[in-house]
Amino acid sequence: MAASTARVSAQAWSCVGTSFSATLHTGKSLCNGNYRLTMQTNGDLVLRVATTGRACYASGTRALDGASATFHKNLVSKPWVDITSPSQGRIGRVYGAHTPTTYGTNASVNARGEFWIGYKKVGWC
Repeated sequence: MAASTARVSAQAWSCVGTSFSATLHTGKSLCNGNYRLTMQTNGDLVLRVATTGRACYASGTRALDGASATFHKNLVSKPWVDITSPSQGRIGRVYGAHTPTTYGTNASVNARGEFWIGYKKVGWC
């Protein structure tokens, strides 16, 4: 029963996995355990506790017509996620990090409620 409930909840949140290395579109979420990172229709990228809805991290970006979050792998500098709106262009950027020997290849949410970009924790519950 619990697995079935979890599956229904994940579908309701439009979960696309636990990480992304391309674009997270409006209304889509990364879900892992009791945590979800959602690109909201108001343009804010928000990490929440799934069972309570409590917000733990927000990008602070706003858009009138939705937004998307796009991961950028950068071999020269830090990886980042750009938040863009169709009418406003880039409305925010969140930077991650590499390790000295390994490049960050995605943005992710883990089962501890941590939002990572590459090898940098940028938000947590």
